[in-house]
Amino acid sequence: MDDYAEYLAEEAKSDIAALHQFKILYDPDQTSFHFFFEGEEDSLFYIPEARRRVGNGDIYLYDCGGKKNVIDVRDAIKSDDYETRNCLFFVDRDFDDILGCQVYVDDSTYITDNYSIENDISSIDSLQIILEDVLHLSRANPEFSSTIRFVKQAFDSFYIEVRSLIAWILAAKQGGCSPNLSNTNGLKGIVSFSDGKPSLCAEGFLEFKKKVVVNGRLPALSAIIRFNRYLDPSTPKAWVRGKYDIWFFQVALLAALEVANERRAAAGQRKIKIPSSIREGRIFEVLGGRVLPPLSLQSFYDRRLH
Repeated sequence: MDDYAEYLAEEAKSDIAALHQFKILYDPDQTSFHFFFEGEEDSLFYIPEARRRVGNGDIYLYDCGGKKNVIDVRDAIKSDDYETRNCLFFVDRDFDDILGCQVYVDDSTYITDNYSIENDISSIDSLQIILEDVLHLSRANPEFSSTIRFVKQAFDSFYIEVRSLIAWILAAKQGGCSPNLSNTNGLKGIVSFSDGKPSLCAEGFLEFKKKVVVNGRLPALSAIIRFNRYLDPSTPKAWVRGKYDIWFFQVALLAALEVANERRAAAGQRKIKIPSSIREGRIFEVLGGRVLPPLSLQSFYDRRLH
């Protein structure tokens, strides 16, 4: 009990709890791997492939509580002369490339190809996995291709609609408006979806701005226009916020399944049963260990996990 109390006391004093945990678990004589993430859900995406490669080797996971903390932990571990060949650090790309403030990425750090790992999960390949593995829908069933076509068309429209919103966010960030995007729950009430077509609601956009603006400042129109022109429509996953991408993935999937079940009911067929994990938006949890890792991540593991 005394040891546990001491542990809690030290962690409470520590600016970065993950660093404190690492120092407790680190053993230079033990073959183990230390994984540092921005948040606790990240391990659902990164760890299954890592465990397949490491086998019976020990893996320790650390939730650093944000991108900056991951980098701070990395730099602190290096400055304290710990052996880092078995330490792996994972960060999202975010808007930082566009805004010119990206973190330094060294050999021990993996940065996502797209805005975040949520963008990797919100894909047509992932949709196929859900249809086959979770909903048990055969590729021979016409509903399989109909659902994929419905979601793909919905995403194409979504990226067009949301581009102006992302441009506003970027202009607000660059202009010192300090928008707090955590004040919104996905894009609910901001993007509507009916008849397979998403649309950005003017009233919802106004409400969005009220929620995220914390210092009363608004971005310049010229900056919004400039970012809107800068964002490449052919690579939306590089600039659509991951939480928005995965939110719409669930919205479009549920809409597609609703249409499919209406057709099946009219034909006297049994409806597709939708599990609570899909209805409740636990997409990350459903797909984490099923999605094929990006080639960049596989290459990173090739270099680090041996």
